[in-house]
Amino acid sequence: MNESFHLGQIRGIRIGINWSLLPVFLLITWSLASTLLPAAAPGYVTSAYWMFGAVTAAAFYASLLAHELAHALVARRHGVNVKGIVLWVFGGVAQLENDSPNPRAELELTAAGPATSLALAGAGLGLAWLLGSAGASQLLVSSVAWLGGINGLLALFNLLPAFPLDGGRILRALLWWRWRDRARATAVAAKVGKAGGFVLIGVGVLGFLFGGGALGGLWLALIGWFIIVAARQQHERIGSQPRAGELRVADAMTREPVTVSPAVTVAEVIEHYIARTRFSAFPVVDAGGRLVGLATVQRMAQYPRDQWQTTPITAASAATFEIVQCRPQDQLAEVTVRLQSSRDRRAIVLENGRVVGILTPSDARRAISHAQLFGKPWSTPDRGSVPSGPGEAAGGIPARPVPQP
Repeated sequence: MNESFHLGQIRGIRIGINWSLLPVFLLITWSLASTLLPAAAPGYVTSAYWMFGAVTAAAFYASLLAHELAHALVARRHGVNVKGIVLWVFGGVAQLENDSPNPRAELELTAAGPATSLALAGAGLGLAWLLGSAGASQLLVSSVAWLGGINGLLALFNLLPAFPLDGGRILRALLWWRWRDRARATAVAAKVGKAGGFVLIGVGVLGFLFGGGALGGLWLALIGWFIIVAARQQHERIGSQPRAGELRVADAMTREPVTVSPAVTVAEVIEHYIARTRFSAFPVVDAGGRLVGLATVQRMAQYPRDQWQTTPITAASAATFEIVQCRPQDQLAEVTVRLQSSRDRRAIVLENGRVVGILTPSDARRAISHAQLFGKPWSTPDRGSVPSGPGEAAGGIPARPVPQP
């Protein structure tokens, strides 16, 4: 959804609105001022109804912003980049630039929105009760009560298991958690979402024709149509990658990567490895064959040149807890999602404690493209050789100490 007007930033997250919001804002204001508020709080002048209607409509969109901001802040905590938030005709959307790294992150960031709406509902209804008990204006009490009630309805509606509503995304997260297959979970959630969209259209049409709520029925049908379109797009996106969910890490990884010993310095790695190969990342493996780090050009470049000779390569390496680690049989799609939130954008593939491969996002893209074209995984290459000296790491993985001059 494109931004038409920029409103500012909240905690570094860009906030904007799409032009489609404006007629809906006017419609909500008109509905409050002409029908809902006069019925709940009769006896006020027309201008008061319009003023409270406009302020309440603005507060409603502020609550939608809070809903989306909750999604965005939790997403950012899990390493998902947030481009911004746009409010539009059907509410709001947090624009996430990469997928959740795992099912738990997906579940937490999705549930944050409805939880915020429920909290606002409780706060609004509670405040309305307090204001009423204190003898406040009935028009104010009614406006606050409507705001609390609409947030409660918003939360409950969003929890319907109709992807891409929050409930549908929660369903996908749970299926992903159970099956360990994001693509399969998305496909099933999208099918459920399309079915839910048709149900909403049916209910909306019945309400339009027989329920006496023509506007509400029409709005419900439009939301159902939007859900069907969005779910179909997700389903088609998954369907365009028929092999992606079947691929394993072993189908894409570069095998037997060049490794380095933790005993060498940054200068030695730069001179004897980086300068002589096309590689920019090297697993650091100790004498026992255990992974102790991941050295990358980007991390080495943080040290001044005059410190290269005295800086051990382990100081310019990612610690093991920072490294995405996986097995050859793990699903490629799931590991690729985990890579999106990794600083080094590489996964180390381990088998029986030994480093047997390295995986980058470009490796994964090539494997998926090849599978789509030819219907089978490609044959993954070895990293090749570099000048090696005496000594091998335990387990058969060359530690390749730097040759002595």
